Amino acid sequence: MHIGVLEDDPIQQRFLAHSLNESLARSVTLDTFERASGLLKALQKHSFDLLIIDWYLPDADGMQLVQQLRYDYGWSGPILFITASQGENDVVMALESGADDFLTKPIYPAELRARLTALARRAGITRAAQPDTVTLGAYAIDQTIQSITLNGKAITLTPREYQLAALFFTHIGRLFSREHLLETVWGVNASLTTRTVDTHVSRLRKKLTLDGTFELRLKSVYQYGYRLVSAVEK
Repeated sequence: MHIGVLEDDPIQQRFLAHSLNESLARSVTLDTFERASGLLKALQKHSFDLLIIDWYLPDADGMQLVQQLRYDYGWSGPILFITASQGENDVVMALESGADDFLTKPIYPAELRARLTALARRAGITRAAQPDTVTLGAYAIDQTIQSITLNGKAITLTPREYQLAALFFTHIGRLFSREHLLETVWGVNASLTTRTVDTHVSRLRKKLTLDGTFELRLKSVYQYGYRLVSAVEK
């Protein structure tokens, strides 16, 4: 699936890119743009399956751009509209302008994934098949119902804990910085405190017994972040 993202804020742009890459993995090709002119130019050369467009842009109004894409360019693919406004009238205006769905900031990765998956399904866009369940020794991660079992027993996790655990389980051995985890799982500016990451990791390690007992260990890397590794790795 080829997605075009129009967002002029570098922090939000990076967050969206991280979220899409982590959530939809290898099945996604992502192009980001800071200006409407850049996206319009790219549309003349490339074929996108889906567009994500922010309302406030330096060279255009997002709603007017959506209308332009629909009526002047004849673009018929799904459009996810992003706005900081939570006003009902603004949401209605976005949909009437030609957007298929919308998200209000702050954006959460799990919701972003769900909205994009639903849009792609409705538009008949197919993605590379991905397993609904990932099994790692005693652990089974069901990505459809967002649950994790240990030796067949379901472990009670909060939505944030599940997102964090799923990220580690689907990227064994990868080192994640606290800043990356904040942006990807919490959808917040990485300049904020990272204490909440440490607290959630500590709870996750205890709930899922990620101390090596069941062959996996959630390790901390001093002054950087965390990685999930095989218990045999030193």
